[in-house]
Amino acid sequence: MTLNTTAEIREITASMTNALLQGQIEQAHSHWFQLRAMDDVAPEYLAIGAFIHIQRGEILDAMHYIDTLPEGCCPDLKAMCYYLLGDPIWHAHAQALEESPNPLIRQSMTALLAA
Repeated sequence: MTLNTTAEIREITASMTNALLQGQIEQAHSHWFQLRAMDDVAPEYLAIGAFIHIQRGEILDAMHYIDTLPEGCCPDLKAMCYYLLGDPIWHAHAQALEESPNPLIRQSMTALLAA
C-alpha cells in the first residue's frame, strides 16, 4: 500500500457519494474498494460502504459491515438499519442519539424519529 493524501481520500469519497446519490451502485462499489485499499482512511469514510448494501436492500449485510467498524462509529447509521429492518429497537437507539454532541447525528435522528 502507498500513503495517500487526505485530498485523495476525500476525492474518492466524494465520487462514491455522488455515485450512490445517482443510483450508480456498481460505480460506488468500485470506489469503495479503492477506498478500502488506501492507508489511513477514517472509519467514518469507510462507513459509507454500508449505503451500498442499503441501496441493494441488503440491510443485514449493512449491519454486519457496520459491526466491523470501531466501536461507536456511526451509531446513527446503525439506528437507521434497525428502522429499515422493522426492529423496534431502532426507536431506543434514535432517542439515545437525539442529544448527541454531533449535529449531523442529532439532525438525522430527529428526522428518523419524525418518520
